[in-house]
Amino acid sequence: MIDVIIPVKGRPEKLKVALDSIYNQKFRDFTITVVNDHSTENDRLEISKLCQKYESICEISLIDSIGSGAAAARNFGFKNTSNPYVLWFDSDDILLPNKLSHDMSLFESNSYDFVVSRAQHLVDGKLIDQFWGELPHGNKGAFHFPFQTMCALLSREFLMKNGIIWNEDNLSNDDWEFSNTCVLMSDRFAFSNVTTAHYNVPTSKSGSIGSSMNRIKIESQFNAITNITKLQKKLGYKHGLYSRLRILRHRIYLLRTCLKNGYYLYFAKSLKNLF
Repeated sequence: MIDVIIPVKGRPEKLKVALDSIYNQKFRDFTITVVNDHSTENDRLEISKLCQKYESICEISLIDSIGSGAAAARNFGFKNTSNPYVLWFDSDDILLPNKLSHDMSLFESNSYDFVVSRAQHLVDGKLIDQFWGELPHGNKGAFHFPFQTMCALLSREFLMKNGIIWNEDNLSNDDWEFSNTCVLMSDRFAFSNVTTAHYNVPTSKSGSIGSSMNRIKIESQFNAITNITKLQKKLGYKHGLYSRLRILRHRIYLLRTCLKNGYYLYFAKSLKNLF
């Protein structure tokens, strides 16, 4: 019933923790598809061995992405699966045992396009009182990040009907753009305050991807804001004053980060995106 799609690039030791958290789910009707995103030969071998160990206890397959980057791997996994519900899940995060059962119970309670439950932040192995999973309060012109990748269980029919895919041109903040697109394209979704996952916050110690604000991440955030704003305007939604100020503040932050990191040419190029 559920396709769990996991893009992975190296880090087989983290993938093992992720797979364990899926195997421990109370809801058992799922298929796992691990999508290798051009790992090194040695890491690819370790990932393959790990998947083979799980073959005897759950339905799992390993495929190699033909594109490059997490977004391309997620899309490739989607194209190569067919179950009616989809959960994308990053290899460095953890699902709690209630994740799939809780989200499926929401789906069964109404005719939703997708459902979202919360993920608690895990910083260098310690849980803190911060969460992904934000209720947009019906304001589709707002500037926000509604959910992190593993928070949402989605209907394949909804995604295909609306042509929603991960933006492969946005190499770092594709999840920001994807989550907003889902909210903007649907009036039938549910948010729950129940915690069903742990999000491994990128830090210098965590080994997670995206722990530093490099040029790619800065550019991706600029692009995500622009693309989300364009879709909002296309659908007839407008930013309120608060959202406009939040966007301006974040763009100033990105420009200051450009200067701090010495990305002077990109700073000059990005000034036009300030307003």
